Amino acid sequence: MRRRVFRILKFVAVLVALITLLTSTSTLVLAEDEGRIQITFSKPDGSGSGYLFYQGQKYSLGVSGAKIGRMRATSIDLIGTASNLRSAGDVLGTYNASDPKAALVRPAAIVSLQNAKGVVLDIRAVNLDRRSTLDLSGMALKNTGWQPSSE
Repeated sequence: MRRRVFRILKFVAVLVALITLLTSTSTLVLAEDEGRIQITFSKPDGSGSGYLFYQGQKYSLGVSGAKIGRMRATSIDLIGTASNLRSAGDVLGTYNASDPKAALVRPAAIVSLQNAKGVVLDIRAVNLDRRSTLDLSGMALKNTGWQPSSE
């Protein structure tokens, strides 16, 4: 009985934290070359989906190449910012960290990744279990149906 109550309280705490985080990031004022990014991994194969929110538009993204070990939740959610954007299409590509260990996502830690176009993602996991592992080195963001500009 105690264990069940603890699980319910833990779920409610995570839910409240997620709602608080989402409402606080939605009021964040971003520079013109920045966008918000949201990624969800729902499969242990390292694939998922996400969105770039940039200059009042929402762009769908396909995500692949992440390495997930011990996925205990039904999904892992990441949120953060994408900076150095000249257009929404700049976010597409493969991301790596300067140090391979820096691409390992840990609870409450921000990971910085960069692609070949110089776009920097500063992201963190919202609901990563402390026993789960997530390595974002080599993560690729792909276009899922929108036309990137040719700039």
